[in-house]
This record gives sequence, C-alpha cells and structure tokens, in this order.
Amino acid sequence: MGQGDPSEFAWYHELIHDRFFSQWDQPVSIFDPGHQFICTVQIRIEKDGRITSAKIIQGSSNAVMDQSVEAALEKVRQIDPLPPGLGDGGAYTVNINFELQ
Repeated sequence: MGQGDPSEFAWYHELIHDRFFSQWDQPVSIFDPGHQFICTVQIRIEKDGRITSAKIIQGSSNAVMDQSVEAALEKVRQIDPLPPGLGDGGAYTVNINFELQ
C-alpha cells in the first residue's frame, strides 16, 4: 500500500489524524474509566487529497461510539494532497483508531 518510511511521513499521518479528530464529537456520555472504547477506520486518500473511502473496519462494540465516528468520517472529504513518495498508484490507504478519552 505504499507505506514508505513511517518516520518520513509521520507529519502527514498526524495531519490525517488531526483532520478527522477535529470533526469528531466524542460521546462523553458513554465514558467509562473501566472500559476502553476504540473504533478502527480505514481511509483511502487520492493523490490530490480527496477522501474516496472512509469506513469502520473494527467497531468499538458500542453503537453510540461507532455512530459518532461514522458522523466524523462523513464530514471530511478532502485533506492536503499526498506528499511525494507516499502511496502507490496515486492513492494511499491508512487505518486510524478513534479512542474515547
């Protein structure tokens, strides 16, 4: 999937993470210090930064949490273009964990 050197593209991974997390309304009503809610999503980014796919690949086992993540995914349709050397065939696929804090 054209991962490249992870440290070389750490700044771009942080950008992806921050862009999606800024759109996420965390469902604090379900917060439970004894339980970790993590939802894993897979995002496909085209060379020009368009988000062509964003889907949950592993739910958190809590419907409210998963719905809040889906809502965030729907809000982000574009980010900065891929940096040179990242992605094969003009696209890049990455997984991100949403963790309730």
